Amino acid sequence: MATEIALAALERAANAPLDPRAADPADRLLEDSWTTRQSRAARRELVVESAAAGLFLAVAIPMALPALLTGRLDVPLAVLLVSLYALVAAAVRFPIGAGYLVPTYVILVPMLLLLPPATVPLVAAVGWVLASLGRLAARRGRPEHVLMAVPNAWHALGPAAVLLVGGTHHSSVLTAGIYILAFLAGCAIDLVVSGIREAAANGVAPQVQLRVAAQVWLIDACIAPLGLLLALGARHDHPAVLMVLPLGALLLVLQRDRTHRIVQAQERLELAITDPLTHLGNRRKLAADLTERLQNVSHAEPLVLMVFDLDGFKTYNDTFGHMAGDSLLARMGSRLADVVSPGGAAYRLGGDEFCVVLPTQPHEIPAAVALAAAALREDGETFSIAASGGAVLLPHEATTPDYALQLADERMYLRKQERCPSAAREQTRDVLVRIMQAKQPGLNDHSSEVSRLAVAVGRRLAMEAERIDELARAADLHDIGKVGIPDAILEKPGALDAAEWELIRQHTLLGERILSAAPALRPVARIVRASHERWDGGGYPDGLAADSIPLAARIVAVCDAYDAIISDRCYRPARPAAAARAELVREAGRQFDPVVVAAVLEELDAARPPVELPLQELLSAV
Repeated sequence: MATEIALAALERAANAPLDPRAADPADRLLEDSWTTRQSRAARRELVVESAAAGLFLAVAIPMALPALLTGRLDVPLAVLLVSLYALVAAAVRFPIGAGYLVPTYVILVPMLLLLPPATVPLVAAVGWVLASLGRLAARRGRPEHVLMAVPNAWHALGPAAVLLVGGTHHSSVLTAGIYILAFLAGCAIDLVVSGIREAAANGVAPQVQLRVAAQVWLIDACIAPLGLLLALGARHDHPAVLMVLPLGALLLVLQRDRTHRIVQAQERLELAITDPLTHLGNRRKLAADLTERLQNVSHAEPLVLMVFDLDGFKTYNDTFGHMAGDSLLARMGSRLADVVSPGGAAYRLGGDEFCVVLPTQPHEIPAAVALAAAALREDGETFSIAASGGAVLLPHEATTPDYALQLADERMYLRKQERCPSAAREQTRDVLVRIMQAKQPGLNDHSSEVSRLAVAVGRRLAMEAERIDELARAADLHDIGKVGIPDAILEKPGALDAAEWELIRQHTLLGERILSAAPALRPVARIVRASHERWDGGGYPDGLAADSIPLAARIVAVCDAYDAIISDRCYRPARPAAAARAELVREAGRQFDPVVVAAVLEELDAARPPVELPLQELLSAV
C-alpha cells in the first residue's frame, strides 16, 4: 500500500496524463456524445425538442392548409414520396457531431418540385415520424425519438418558402437561381434551429455547431443535384422516383462502413480513457475533463473536485480474495456514478482511489462529500469499508488540474490520517527508513537519535501534537536524500572538493522530491528541504533566514548537528558531548536559532546531568 501510494504519486508528478481524444471540436463532439446516443433523453432535452416541435407545427400546418383544402395535393404521389423519405430517414444515418446526417435531400428535392411546396414541410415531418416509428418497431429507437423527429423537418421550411414565393417554372437561369436560393434558405434555417436546439439541450457551443453544419451542407449540396435529376425524371413518370432505392442502398453501404469504423475507434478510445473494472473514467479521462471544465468554470458556477481513498479495502481483499475485491470496487463505482449524475462525473484513479467532479455551491460541499462517501461504504458481518475524502472548490482554491489534484490529495490523506493514524503515512515512512538502512545503516541510527531529541525539544517548545508528529517524521527522514548520493562521497575520509560539496547540497532537494511523491509526507518534505538553512541566511537550498525557516526545520538542524558531532564519522572520530554543546552555543544566532539551541541544551540537561567543567575547559573543547 505504501509503495503503491508513493509510486502512484510520483507517476502523477512526472507523467502528466495526455488527452487521447480528437483535437478537432466537431470530432470531439462526436466522440463525447457517442455513448449517450442510445440512452434516454434527459428531461431538459425533451423540453427543448417539444418546444421546437410545437413551434414547427404552428408554422407548417397553417402553411399547408390552403393546398390541402383545395385538393391540390396528389395523394398517391405524396404517399410514395413519404414512404421513400421515411425509408431513407430510417435506414441511412451518418454519425456526425452530436447527432446524425440523414441524406433526405435526395427525396426532399423531388417533394418540393412534384408536390405543392407549401405542403412539403408537413409531409416531411410525417416522413420523419414514420421513420422513427419504424426504428422503434425494429428496436433501434426509443419512444421519445418519435417526438424528437418532428423538429428535424425544420430544414424543409426554408426551401418551401422560397419556392412558394418564387415558383418553379421560369427560364433556366432564373430557375437555377431560385433553386440555389432555396437550398441556402434551408441551410440557414437548419443552422439557426439546430444551433438553438443543441445549445439549449446539450450545451453545444454555437461555433462547434457551425463546424458540424458546414460538413452537413457540403454533403447535402452533393446530394441535392441527384434529387433534382430524380424529380425531373419523375415529372411525367412518377415511378421513376423509385430510382432512389439503388442510390439509397449505396449510401447505406457507405454509412455502415463509416459507422463500423467509428465504433472501432470509439472502442479504442474507451479503452484509453475508461477503467475496465468499474467502467468509470480513468486518470487520463479525469485530466482531460478537468482541463476542459476549468476553462469554463466561474466563481458564480463553481465545481467541486473530490478525491476518495478506501479505508479497509486491503484487509478485505486479503481476506476474501481479489475477485471479491474487484466485485466490490465495481459495485462502489456504479453507486458513485449514480449519486453524482446527471451533472457530475465519477472516476477511478487506480487501486482503491476514486474521484468526483461535480457542479456545486460552497455551502453544498459537505452534503455532496457525504453523499459520495456513502456510496463508497459497505459493511458486512466481518468487515467494514469506508472512504476518506478531500475536496477542493474550483476555481476558488485552484485554477490548474495539477494543483487541484495535489490539494485534494493532501486533504484526503490528512482525513485518512485522522481516521487511520497508522495507515499510509507510517507504512510509507517504514519503507523509506528501510531504504536508508539498506543504503547506509549508520544513517538510520543517526536519524533515530535526531528524531528522539527533536520530539522532546518540540514538546519543550509547546508545539501542537500534529506539528510534533510531522517533526518526528522529518527528523527520521531528513537524510533520505542521501540515498541518491554516491557512497564514494558519503564515505570519503578526506575533505570534499567543490563539486562534491555541490552534490551533497542537493540531498535536501532530492529528499523533498522523494517525500513529496507520497501525499501524506508532503508537509514533512517541506521541513526536510529547509533542514540545512541557517539562521543568518547562509544555508541552502533557498537561503532562508530566521523565522522564515520552519520551526521544525530549525529544530532538526540543531539536533542533527549535535548528534553528528558526538558520533563517529568517516572523516573524524566522535567528539565529547561538552564540545558539541559548546559548538551549539557558539553558533547560536549564526547557524542556529538561539531559542532552539537553548531548548536543546535544557533537554540535554534534563535527560542527563551535564559534567561540571570549568568555563575555560568548556570553551577549549571547541
